[in-house]
Amino acid sequence: MANQKKGRIDPITFIYGFGAAVILIGSMFKFIGWDYANELFIAGLSIEAVVFLISAFEKTEDEKEYNWEKVFPQLTSDAESGSNNGQDTDSYQAAMKQFSGSIKSLSDQITLLNGSLEEIRKEMTASAGKGKQMHERMEELNIQFDEYNQHMQKMNAKYREFLSNRKM
Repeated sequence: MANQKKGRIDPITFIYGFGAAVILIGSMFKFIGWDYANELFIAGLSIEAVVFLISAFEKTEDEKEYNWEKVFPQLTSDAESGSNNGQDTDSYQAAMKQFSGSIKSLSDQITLLNGSLEEIRKEMTASAGKGKQMHERMEELNIQFDEYNQHMQKMNAKYREFLSNRKM
């Protein structure tokens, strides 16, 4: 299966898919309540069992997960021996310079971001202090309004008393 070519059907895969299709049709028959559902299940599961048995003895080849030598040709043994007149070494050094420049740029941007965050923190701390002062002043103002309200109530009481004494 590892060395399949396009346009070619693998017989094991075909039989496996056929068995799965028979099981699905058998499931549909079972849900609907049609006849021959059990027979379709038996046939499909038998096909699957045979395919699994055959695939247990199938040989596989180890595949490379990635072809890094295509991305980084300097990783091949030719590059190590210097057979390309130093071209791979030069491209490696150029790539490393570019990478180093990218890292430096990223580091500079992180430093700028850190500075900006520090300024934001300072501003928020100052704003919090001003907010606290405003809260304290509002509390003082509330106390003064309470005192003003009490004085007004006393004045109103005195005025009512004056009016009631005058009517008499």
